[in-house]
Amino acid sequence: MSSPSDSSVTSSSPEELWEEVDRFISESLGGNDEALAAALHESEHSGLPPIQVSPAQGKLLMLLARVQGARTILELGTLGGYSTIWLARGLPPSGNC
Repeated sequence: MSSPSDSSVTSSSPEELWEEVDRFISESLGGNDEALAAALHESEHSGLPPIQVSPAQGKLLMLLARVQGARTILELGTLGGYSTIWLARGLPPSGNC
């Protein structure tokens, strides 16, 4: 696995560089599990646009909820539920999402 600092990075714009860095972080943190893969599949099958957060961004949402000590989370604007799964994972067993 190459890192974003390798000579293989050939971004020509800040957006492309961000996508490469995000892809690297996502691959380094691990892939999707069954629930996340199902959410992605159902979103695609339903014709929803592929605008969900990346796995790295989802992991960050989970960590922010956990660090904050959130007990309840209300997510407005849920599309296919992908980020909701990540947020729910940051809650304690008695939490509500």
